[in-house]
Amino acid sequence: LEALAAATILATEWDGSAPFVNPMGGSGTLAIEAALIATNARPGLFRMNYGFMHLQGYDEAYYLEERGKLEEQIVEVPGLRILATDHSEMAISNARKNARAAGVEDMIEFAVCDFAATEIPEGNGVMMVNPEYGERLGDLTALEATYARIGDFMKGRCEGYHGYVFTGNMELAKKIGLKAKRRIEFYNATIDCRLLEYELYKGSKSTM
Repeated sequence: LEALAAATILATEWDGSAPFVNPMGGSGTLAIEAALIATNARPGLFRMNYGFMHLQGYDEAYYLEERGKLEEQIVEVPGLRILATDHSEMAISNARKNARAAGVEDMIEFAVCDFAATEIPEGNGVMMVNPEYGERLGDLTALEATYARIGDFMKGRCEGYHGYVFTGNMELAKKIGLKAKRRIEFYNATIDCRLLEYELYKGSKSTM
């Protein structure tokens, strides 16, 4: 999941310094990966136990030297705002724990709220959401209403942003009511998914 999350973020127009907003953030995977990407932190640096460490010939001094080189490449991004929200207190609690384990808890602003109440900072940022798409959870009728609300949220609150919706159900995506500029193909396990990109100009009334 972490690799997929990082890949989808790298496929967006996010420059690593503009606001990154992730409603429906769940366990925090997208926000955490965004923080790691922005600071140039290599995947896995927060881990201290790898299989190769238990092989004959493992050289701890060499490993620590190489790890140190990667740590020196980590940068700070003053003023960067990464926001992650979810309606579930449990999800946000778990997201905080995951961010702490990855060393980026202080970079992410977490909040418990309905996705439509998520703060959208001023500027030309990225809003990225990964709603349910009916494969495992959620009633389709309820999800149709959710996707329609996502479209309303982007039109009403995210002007000037690039909006992204990651979904494996293109029928539900039609309920967003906006024309996607790009549709980038990804696979989530065996599920054929799309990362849909929307340019949210002020006053845009494009329909799908």
